Amino acid sequence: MATDREATPLRHRHDQGWISTASADPDMPALVLGEQLRGDESSHSPAHALETPPFVPFSGHGPSTQISQSLDQIDGHYAQLFGGSSESDPWLLRHCRFDKLGLRRFLKVHFRTAGGVPTRDKIPAHFMISKNNVCKGAMAETRISGEKDFRTELARLVPPECGPRLVQLFLTHVFPILPVLSRSQLGLTQTQGTPDIHCLAAIPTHLLAAIYASTLPYALNDDHLDLLYAYEKPSLAKVWRIVYELICEEIHTPHLSLLQAALLYVHKGFEDDQRYASSDTPFIWSFIGSVVGLAHSLGLHLECGLFGIPAQEKRLRRRLWWAVYVEDKFMSLLMGRPPYIHQDEWDVTELQDSDFDVQYSFQSEISSSSTHIPFRHMTRLALIVESIQQSLWSLKASQILAEDLPASLQAAKPLFDRLKAWRASISVPELFPSDQDTNSQSVPASAFTAYNVLVIYIWRALLRPTVMSSPPPQIIDPHEPLQDPGNFLENFRWDFSNIPGGELYFGENVIQTSPVVRELYQAAQTCAESFVDFVSHLSYTNFAEFWFSLQAPSAENAIRAKRTLDR
Repeated sequence: MATDREATPLRHRHDQGWISTASADPDMPALVLGEQLRGDESSHSPAHALETPPFVPFSGHGPSTQISQSLDQIDGHYAQLFGGSSESDPWLLRHCRFDKLGLRRFLKVHFRTAGGVPTRDKIPAHFMISKNNVCKGAMAETRISGEKDFRTELARLVPPECGPRLVQLFLTHVFPILPVLSRSQLGLTQTQGTPDIHCLAAIPTHLLAAIYASTLPYALNDDHLDLLYAYEKPSLAKVWRIVYELICEEIHTPHLSLLQAALLYVHKGFEDDQRYASSDTPFIWSFIGSVVGLAHSLGLHLECGLFGIPAQEKRLRRRLWWAVYVEDKFMSLLMGRPPYIHQDEWDVTELQDSDFDVQYSFQSEISSSSTHIPFRHMTRLALIVESIQQSLWSLKASQILAEDLPASLQAAKPLFDRLKAWRASISVPELFPSDQDTNSQSVPASAFTAYNVLVIYIWRALLRPTVMSSPPPQIIDPHEPLQDPGNFLENFRWDFSNIPGGELYFGENVIQTSPVVRELYQAAQTCAESFVDFVSHLSYTNFAEFWFSLQAPSAENAIRAKRTLDR
């Protein structure tokens, strides 16, 4: 197959300037699969002949080094990952010759190798680099209300001179629990804590609008913004509308900024207080699926520590993946949906202190350990959420455990132990001491609330098999003959004789027939009282924090929860 040798430069943002390169286009190289079996080995058994051959790296046809370049900041282009089973085989592409920037052109397609992989435990990672204008037709199809100048509309709603103050409020109130911004890209330094207005001008409109909308509820905490918005507050709904319309239009050309805006949109606030009393519509779960799909297209589920990309981009990619993971796991459990992210389809390591550093010069970085604590606690909780969902609430687990109390107890014990270990790792000895300084609390109330919610979900699973299900009503189909209900009804009784003794202690003063069930009810009631007491002691300051936007699954649940808190 002939190749198109026309050189089309791809420009990369690199430090302070631009680098232009024309990707070389040599013929496709032959594959090196290892030495053939020698003649004296032909008599060996098939088991020996089929053993994994020794690793023989391809060499001699490409540069020995690759310059670190951004995957996300390629002017006029976007990058999407080639998955392991995609049409362009990553295990074939790894043998191609790439230039010093990791680029190769084949016909009308640019390939970009991530660099640094494959290794013994990492698969090859390659991205397709495409021009944004190729997707104009697709973008027009999902455009909601025709072409608009969204930047001008955003400037009309929120004056640009207010932008730096709003971003500073974002870093104070939202970033600790949802660190989806790159402070290095905002130009923050050791002495510059507020971004320059010119830096904000380079932020895509969808992300800038999402930052503004997330921060406007905290405008009263800034003296200047408080006076400015005292009489004419920007329409929060209109700013969020800009975000949503741009997400729908630009999802065909994925960038990290689009995922950042989408994550913030998941937690958008409402101007109408009545909306908080209603349940989420099915849209939110569908939107979470789009967020996860966007993260997969960007390759965030792959560990990027070895990639040939700038350090600040590595840090941002890792934080964004964990933010997506937290959303998927908590939403899956709270809404009773199968998760989008599966354990065997990602390999990003846990966050480290270095993932929250701020690079402010070529050699130096700012350590920001004080800001990463809440989010890292939430990521650790999300790992426990995944285990709770798989062990207690997945379809298969529910089918088995719903009528098996002994198995439910066995499944719950390690989950309780993990939650106990998480709680013990929190440095704050008291949740809300009376003399507590507002600025000294490292773990927000939302993290403690999430912890208590997970405890309740385990108790719900334990109480599930303590009451037998009533026989379901017989289904009558006017177009089908009646069926014998005995053919599909099962015996819902279970036996307590095999319950392991002494593994879980649930309290005394039991009042029901079965000792184990009585202790379960007693302990569950104590847990509920503890949670109600926790919520009742939340202060105005706690409610003024940034909270994950998680609502009751139905209006009925919201009403029942409100009645419980009003007692």
